[in-house]
Amino acid sequence: MFGHTMLCRDESMIKAKLDGNMLPIPTNIIQQAGLKDGDEVEVRLEDGNVVITPIIANIQFKKELRGCVESSKIDPLEIKKIWNA
Repeated sequence: MFGHTMLCRDESMIKAKLDGNMLPIPTNIIQQAGLKDGDEVEVRLEDGNVVITPIIANIQFKKELRGCVESSKIDPLEIKKIWNA
């Protein structure tokens, strides 16, 4: 859901207003994060801060990884598990 946002004095900080249980994410942040309508994200609390991380689907992950390691016998999903360890 996109709502009203306004720039604060520091242009890198954007103020957003909570609407019920919805928090609009400013369009420029969505674009910079490479998110598209329908994308899923992980939302967590980390050291008192709300952190939003895009979730990459397995198909997209394999597509992006394809060609990075040409002769590997390792399944891309196994590599992802190693990276996340």
